[in-house]
Amino acid sequence: MPGAAALARGLLVLARAGRSGVLDVCSAKLQAKIGVREGRVVAMRVLPDDGDFLGDALRRMGAWDERVHGLPDPGELVGKWAARVGAASAQAISHALRKQLQRRMARLLGVDPPELRLTAGSSDVGVPALDEPPKTAELIVSALRERADDVPLLWARRRLGDSLVVLTPLGKELVSEAVLWPDEAAMISLLERGAPADVLVQATKGSARALRLLYALRQVGACAPPEARGGYSMLLRKTRQVRQAARAAELLELPNGSAPQDARKALRKLAAAVHPDRFGTSAPAAIRSASHQVMSALVRAQNDLR
Repeated sequence: MPGAAALARGLLVLARAGRSGVLDVCSAKLQAKIGVREGRVVAMRVLPDDGDFLGDALRRMGAWDERVHGLPDPGELVGKWAARVGAASAQAISHALRKQLQRRMARLLGVDPPELRLTAGSSDVGVPALDEPPKTAELIVSALRERADDVPLLWARRRLGDSLVVLTPLGKELVSEAVLWPDEAAMISLLERGAPADVLVQATKGSARALRLLYALRQVGACAPPEARGGYSMLLRKTRQVRQAARAAELLELPNGSAPQDARKALRKLAAAVHPDRFGTSAPAAIRSASHQVMSALVRAQNDLR
C-alpha cells in the first residue's frame, strides 16, 4: 500500500512539527480534507461520502433515541445538538467521533499514492472536530487494524512469507506511541531486532490480532526485510534446512558419497556467505543468531562426512 505509506509519513511529519491547518489529500479514487491541530488529526471529511454519519453512529451505540429526543434542526451539527438537548453524553459523542475518524482514516489508507497539500491555519473542515484527539501514530495504527480486520488469517500468513523482517524507521515511529495489546507488544519487541514470520507467530501464540497487525505493518512498509545484502537468501535457506534436520550432505550441498575434502571445500564456500562476520556487527540480532546456528550446523555436517 504505497499510498498508505505516503499518507502516514506525511501525517507524522506534521505531528513532529506540531503544525495546524487542513491537509488536502487527492487521489484518483477520492478526495479528503484532514483537519490538523498542533500536529494531531481532529477531523476528516472524505468525498465521495461514505454515508458514515455521526448520528448513525450514536444510534448504533444506543445513545440517541429519536422518539425521545427528536431530530436536530436542518444545518445544525449533530454532535452539538445531541449535547445541547441531552441526546448523548459528551463522552459518547467523543467516542463516536473517534471511531468515525478511525474508519475514515482506514478508508483513506487504501487509496493510490495521493497528492498531499497543507494549507496552514484553521483546522476546520466543516465537520465536528475532536477536542481531545488521539496521537497521530495511534490513529494510524488503529486504522491499519481496521483495514486488516477482515483479512483471512491464512491469506495474511501466506502473504507474509518466510523472510526475516525488521521494523523500518516508519514502523518504529508508529509503534513508539501506539497503544498495543500484550500479544502485539511481544511481536514488536522481536521485530525491533528482526525475526522471521514463523518466529513472530510462535511468540504471540498464534494470536490472530497480532498476525493481522503484522500483515498491516508489512503492507504499509512499517516492517520489511533487511536491506539487501549478499548472503541473506542463502542464510534463510540454510536456516530452513537446519530446522528441518536436513542430512549432512544436503546441508553442505554435496551428492551422497562425497570425499572428506569435498566437505571441507563446501564448508569454506558456504561460510563465505553465511558466517556472522559476513553480515557485520550492525546486522539485526536475529540475523547474527541465525548465522551462528547455521555455522555450527555446517561444521557438524562437515565432521559427520569425514
